Amino acid sequence: MQNAVRPAVGRMIERAFLTAHLLTGSIQQAEDATLKGLDCWNPDEEPGEALFQSVLDAAARAQVQPNRPDSEASGSKLPNELKAVLRLSPELRRCFVLRVLVGLPSQVCARLLGLDSDRVDEDTCAALQCLGTS
Repeated sequence: MQNAVRPAVGRMIERAFLTAHLLTGSIQQAEDATLKGLDCWNPDEEPGEALFQSVLDAAARAQVQPNRPDSEASGSKLPNELKAVLRLSPELRRCFVLRVLVGLPSQVCARLLGLDSDRVDEDTCAALQCLGTS
């Protein structure tokens, strides 16, 4: 890999990890999803976006844990706005992250999460309302 490409790959991995953390609510699950994505990614033949998609797929398949963000999250360096996302219920958080933060269409989110697109839209709206009042 060329030296000029390495910083871009590092940023892609950081973005993928952060998104996986917000999706799962768990640093451990985010690490697992990121490692799975890296294992599936061929950097010589695939763009960084393929890595991001692989991490998203792994994080979306992760078992939803009760709403209990990692204890490290409270002291993490995440901005308060992202800490608030971690406090959402898992169902609302996952829809919000994919629809609003990642910007995926409802149908794609529904496929990733195993929901129908109307439910994704409802949960996204509910998440926005919760975040607006926190």
